[in-house]
Amino acid sequence: MDLVPLLGESLVQGLVLGFVFGVAVKMASKAVTSFLVAFFVFLKWLETRNIVIVDWHRLTYGVLGSEEFAVNQATAMVESLIELGAFGAALAAGFLLSRRVVK
Repeated sequence: MDLVPLLGESLVQGLVLGFVFGVAVKMASKAVTSFLVAFFVFLKWLETRNIVIVDWHRLTYGVLGSEEFAVNQATAMVESLIELGAFGAALAAGFLLSRRVVK
């Protein structure tokens, strides 16, 4: 098995998929941002009218209270990204290229 064609194929696939993903993220990011802002404003309005009760401290405790879990997950993610190798790097390069090309 020749490694160079396999590596080249991974690089091309990563660049193409990264570029497509970058364009899709660019188009969808404004819509998602607007939706999330409207959702939280609506949720806060419902809370001020005493229609819904939101326990904000309990909501954030799950994320802020488990630093060890977050560190373990981050370590596992970094190991996975290292394993991706050329494909992951090419995907990121294609994404960054699309951000510069598509305005």
